[in-house]
Formats: sequence, structure tokens, C-alpha cells
Amino acid sequence: MQKKKVIAVIDIGSSAIRLLIAQNKPTGEWNLVDSAERPLALGQDVFRGRSIERKTMNHAITILNGFMELMAPYEVDRIVAIGTSALRESENREIFIDRVLLQTGIEVRVIDGVEANQLTWLAVRGPLEAIYTDFKRHKSMILEVGAGNTELMILRKGSVRASYALPIGALRYLQRIDSKVDGSLRESFRHHVSRSIGGISHELGLSKISKLVAMGSDVRLVASQLGNPLSPQIAVISRAAFREFVREIESYNPDELVERLNLPWSEAELLYPALIILDTFVESTKTDEIFVPSGNIRQGLLINYATDHSALREIFSAQVVAGSRSIAKHYHSDMKHVEFVRKQALVLYDKLNIELGLKDRLLLESAALLHDIGIYVSAASHHKHSQYIIQNSDIFGLSAADKEIVGHIVRYHRRAQPRNSHVLYMKLDRRSRIVVQELAALLRVADALDRSHTQSVVISDLKTGKNKLTILTTYAGDVSMEKLGLSEKADLFENLFGLRVVLRNSAQ
Repeated sequence: MQKKKVIAVIDIGSSAIRLLIAQNKPTGEWNLVDSAERPLALGQDVFRGRSIERKTMNHAITILNGFMELMAPYEVDRIVAIGTSALRESENREIFIDRVLLQTGIEVRVIDGVEANQLTWLAVRGPLEAIYTDFKRHKSMILEVGAGNTELMILRKGSVRASYALPIGALRYLQRIDSKVDGSLRESFRHHVSRSIGGISHELGLSKISKLVAMGSDVRLVASQLGNPLSPQIAVISRAAFREFVREIESYNPDELVERLNLPWSEAELLYPALIILDTFVESTKTDEIFVPSGNIRQGLLINYATDHSALREIFSAQVVAGSRSIAKHYHSDMKHVEFVRKQALVLYDKLNIELGLKDRLLLESAALLHDIGIYVSAASHHKHSQYIIQNSDIFGLSAADKEIVGHIVRYHRRAQPRNSHVLYMKLDRRSRIVVQELAALLRVADALDRSHTQSVVISDLKTGKNKLTILTTYAGDVSMEKLGLSEKADLFENLFGLRVVLRNSAQ
């Protein structure tokens, strides 16, 4: 009988370290078998002094060694450990990560805000679709207020169109207000939060949000008090009931919250500021109810582990394309041209894939949509400007490593081929450099086929043979611009695959 797999997921957050231990079922789902949570003042150190203090580091090691003892009887097959906002911002995070590995054997990976949102989306996607069939008809927002950041996603037609990690967190703001403002701390806190969120409300389009999904232990506590269960995985709170609850606890200090709500003091301390931040977002939208899933980032990690890479790419592909297209429009790209190049590049990929053994079709599609965004900065060297914008943008569904590859594909869609003297390119691992070369070669050919920006030279078929790739088109007009483009840009394809590129009318 095949042994069931057991996985442990550890989340090193700004105010606590949390553990889930789960075992897979024959159905492919995961059954939670144990969990633990221990408070840790990581965020207090980092948000105040930019680094993790030695005593906090020692405390983290003690907690993680305790988790290792807890895991021992379960014979865990794999440990997945992530660090979020506080660890991400810490100036001595590498020392922390090295110490954890050395003293516990746990390898910690720091994730960015976009990847955190992807894991959240994996955790809530199924429960939302199961209970709310017309969710796609509304402009929606998924929001989680953490100790360090507020992670949010804007959805249109059920797809994530924008993803943000905002430096608005319960602990971060408490420290900022406490150190700068005298008098009524809570009044000052609400005022400061209102100003911060009000400043970004228009940019995020919060006034158009009609459905709100709120994540996190704080809002789950509220749901346990006054929410209506829609399913075992999700509850709903009316806007009015939520706001009344927030007003009620405004008069309670942390000690009173511990007593009245039966909370640990570490959670009670952050409950009020977290709910004020959420309440301010609620006030900025037109939603009349708040959906509260039971899922969290650790469940998203379990799904990520259980789902193979190609299946995850399928889940996120629509989000990646929508996000890339949105960025292209934001930077005023010629959308007819980039959409044409995208289609041509995918035709090349699909027809040559088996013969050439290509990989990462989605990254090519994203690069094709984004290859001209740098023109917004300057037409000169726009490929380099495009690369910079891509690597500093949030594209939901793409990891930081994926964005590095897409940025390099775009970097090499014109002019120079990759060279050993290009420092950023040489920092990529060998597999990534191969992907960049292959997909940049296809993008260069696809872009050359619209050198005239008329979208006339549509690929009707491809033929390979005698060290030659013949691109056939039914277009009978003047193709001199496109042939010139191929003479300038097909060099990478020819050098990489050993096939000379020829454009010919299919009727000839």
C-alpha cells in the first residue's frame, strides 16, 4: 500500500510563526492533522529598526525547533517554509535565513507580495466559486490586513486584474502612530489610516467595488461572532453588522479584548488596528456584505505543493494575460500591433514546439504583449525601458523569477542578442538563459512580421527543411518592410536553431 504523504507548512509572519501539518487524501485533497502558532516580535524589530534583533532571532530558532519536535511523530515528507513582509524588509534577513537552516534544518524562502496574493487566491478560489455563481459579474476585491502589509487583489469578471502589497499593516501603523502622535492613540490611528487609504482609493477604484472578500484571523473572529455560514468554507457578514462590531470594540483596550473575546494578548493587541484598516477599506467601497473564507496563505501553499506546475500555469494563465494586457494599455502601447505580434508568436510556438522542444508558452505571450511598453519612456532603447518596467511591475500569476525571464525576453526582442558581457543576463541560471534565447528568438521573428505595423502579413503555414524555415502568408501585397525586418531580427533564431528564415507568399 502506498504511503500517504505528509507535508508541513510554516509561515514566518510579522507577529507570529504558524505551522500546519497535513496529510494527502486519495482524492488529492489535504487533511489537516495538526497546527500550532507562536507569537514573535519580528515586525516590531524590522518596522522600527530595519533589522531583526539577536534576541528575536534566538526566539525564532526556539520556536522552530519546537515545531520540529511537534512534527517528528508525523514523519513529515517535506517542510515548506516562507517568510512574508517583515522578513522581506529586514536588512539582515540572509543572516536570519542562514541561522534557521543551520540550527533547525529548515530552509526558508522569502516571497514577495504578488506571490503571497497568488497563494491566497489558490486558497479562496474554490470556495468562492462554489457558493457564489454570479461572482464574475461584479468588480470585486480580495483583501487581507496583516501585521506588516495589506495584500489585496482587484477582480473583474472573476479574474485578478491587479495585485498590490500595500505598506499598511496593523503593527506597522501602531508603531508609526505611537512614536509620532500624542493624545488619543485610537483617534489618531483611525485618522491616519483614513488619510492613507483615501490617498489611493481613486487609483484602486475602490468606489466601484461591489463585492469584498476579507481574509485573516481578525475578520474570521468577527465572522465567528456574527457571520452567517454559507458553506463550511465561507461565511458572510453584513456591512452594517461589521461596522457596528468595530465601533463597539473601539472602547476596549487589549486587556478587555482578551477577557471579552477569549483572545491571546498578542492577537488582542492587533485586533483593533487590523479591523480599523479593514473598516476603512469597507467604507471606501459600495459593498453591502463581506465574504469571509476559512482559507489562508498556508492552505494556498498546500494547494501549490499538491498541484503540478503545468496545472498551476493553467489556473493563472488568464490572470497573467489579463495583467500583461492591462500594463500594455496603461503605457499606451499600440494594442493592434502587440496583439498581432502575440498571435504570430504563439503560432510560431505552437507549430514549432514539438520539433524544437520549446518551453514556457505563457511567458512568451506575456512578453509579446509587453514588448513595446518602454516606448512610453523613450523610443530610443525602449527594449531596456520595457525590461525595467516589467521587473518593477506586479503581474499576477508570475513569480519574481518569471518576471526576470519575461523582462529579458523583451530586452532582446530587438537589436543585440544575449551576450556574456550582459551582467543581468549572466546572473540567470542556465535553464532560464536557454528559455530567454528561445522565446526572444520567436518574439523577434513575430515582431519583424509586423514591421509596417499594418497587421497584414499573417502566418498561414510554416515549413521546415534543408536548414530553412519558410513562413507562408496569403498576403499578396508589399512585404518589403517585413523582409527587411527579418533580415535584421531573425539572426537569433537562425543562430540558435540552425534554420534560415524565409518569408514567402503561399500562392507562389
